[in-house]
Amino acid sequence: MAAHLTITSARIPSSDAPICGVTLEPYVLIRRPDGQSCNAEECPEEGSGDARFSLRFRWYRSVVNKGGHVCFIHQDREATLQCILCLRAKVELRKSFTCSTDCLRQHWNVHKNLHLNGQQHKHENGYVHENFKASNTFSNGGETWMEVGKGRLYTPTEDDVGSVLKCEVVAIDTGSPYTESGKTHSIATSRVRPAPSPPRRSLSAINPAPKNIVSAGKFTALTYNLLADLYATAEQFSYCQPWMLAWGYRKQNLLKELLNYNADIMCLQEVQSNHYTEFLQPELAKAGYTAIYKKKTMEIYTGNSYAIDGCATFFKTDRFALVKKYEVEFNKAALSLAESIPLDQRKGALNRLLKDNVALIVVLEALDPPNPDAAAQGRRQLICIANTHIHANPELNDVKLWQVNTLLKGLEKIAASADIPMLVAGDFNSVPGSAAHTLLLKRGVDPNHPELANDPLNIFKAPSKLQHRLVLSSAYAAGHEAAADADPRHRRRNDHKHHEPKFTNVSKDFKGTLDYIFFTSESLVPVSLLDLPDDSLVQKAKGSGLPNEHWSSDHIALMSEFQYKQEAA
Repeated sequence: MAAHLTITSARIPSSDAPICGVTLEPYVLIRRPDGQSCNAEECPEEGSGDARFSLRFRWYRSVVNKGGHVCFIHQDREATLQCILCLRAKVELRKSFTCSTDCLRQHWNVHKNLHLNGQQHKHENGYVHENFKASNTFSNGGETWMEVGKGRLYTPTEDDVGSVLKCEVVAIDTGSPYTESGKTHSIATSRVRPAPSPPRRSLSAINPAPKNIVSAGKFTALTYNLLADLYATAEQFSYCQPWMLAWGYRKQNLLKELLNYNADIMCLQEVQSNHYTEFLQPELAKAGYTAIYKKKTMEIYTGNSYAIDGCATFFKTDRFALVKKYEVEFNKAALSLAESIPLDQRKGALNRLLKDNVALIVVLEALDPPNPDAAAQGRRQLICIANTHIHANPELNDVKLWQVNTLLKGLEKIAASADIPMLVAGDFNSVPGSAAHTLLLKRGVDPNHPELANDPLNIFKAPSKLQHRLVLSSAYAAGHEAAADADPRHRRRNDHKHHEPKFTNVSKDFKGTLDYIFFTSESLVPVSLLDLPDDSLVQKAKGSGLPNEHWSSDHIALMSEFQYKQEAA
């Protein structure tokens, strides 16, 4: 028998995500006496029929781990202490470990219950064990294993968290005096981790409620930088444990988070091209979303294929229909600009401006029109959504400003062709008060703004180059100003000067706001905002940041509910 065994992610499945179970997919070739062969698909499991050839599967959980132990309470932390009373009460070994004296003190009631009930443990898969000395345990190479399941499929339980699982498979020939035909093959998982548990955040109404708004047509819009797996490196996020950083874990957590928000429109950044095709687009399609995607042009080799990140805009099919899309490649704009730069400076200019950032603009038609009378006359309610990811280098503020200005010029052309509400959302990699943030909100930048001093290409020497006619406001700043007196949470979690969130991005060396949802204040008004998290939830220790076991990106999502303004009489 030859076998190739693979196991999917070892993680506790949540009730609404059974796909998180552990599965074994062996390719088994069995040579029969007549010279024919059968593979794993054709070969039944032992006991499932009267066939001569079958496969025997056995699943085991490690009781003593070579690689150390983890805290029973906090399975993401290494154990440093062991409760001696648990050992005396013959509690299952792994439940006796704790990560600190504080943990032991705070969860002493858990240990007391273990001491009282430690004589026998019933496993959820139907096995009854007498602690770690049960008859269905065995030792091998310094490790002790407990049998926990049979069959091709095994779903981890809470009892498995922190342990390693191993599956063994062997071919069975009932026509032979030696039923086990051939070698036993086995494969082990990494430590089983808790089920993904994304943050729970609520949409809170802005009080007092805005005036002069239309009751129909209300919709929610979200922006979220997902942290592409290409950039989720151990070097960049050294404070994050590997299992928290792994895409197999993060993708399920991010998906659950997005589905919990249930936004009508989602502007996502750092969506890796292969993950968009293989996971996000098909999974969100099941939830009723249509997707538009624009990836960057310079792909990176990921080890087995080429991929790159980009911007993806999802919208609910029962709320909106796509009218038109525009793709913005800032590299093309840079090549066009370079034609006006002296030849001897052109190469240096292109080196500075060619950063491969993109923007995606979609024009949608609202299927729930705010003005039914106008809809009856054939007037469609359109809305324009711009989703962008601006360059990140903090030393290139001139490039950020130029990219934002280029995007605004494109949006101006759309606005000139139709009276259309607009949202401009994304990761702008620009803090409140920066030149780019100021340009978006103030329709221009003061010539004395300190960032304008960094303009080696003389792009902004003419004041007219930094002006636009769009009347934009920031959803969170506008919500803060409207509700600051009524809701003290907005005062705590927004900065006092610009009224933006105190942070949307947290890493070991940066904590600040880079993400925004801007809207045309002449036609739209925010009526609810997604609550902002407390600092303690996203930065649990000095020198740490995002991601962690609950937050699977280094950014947080922003979401606002909008209503249309009443048309002037």
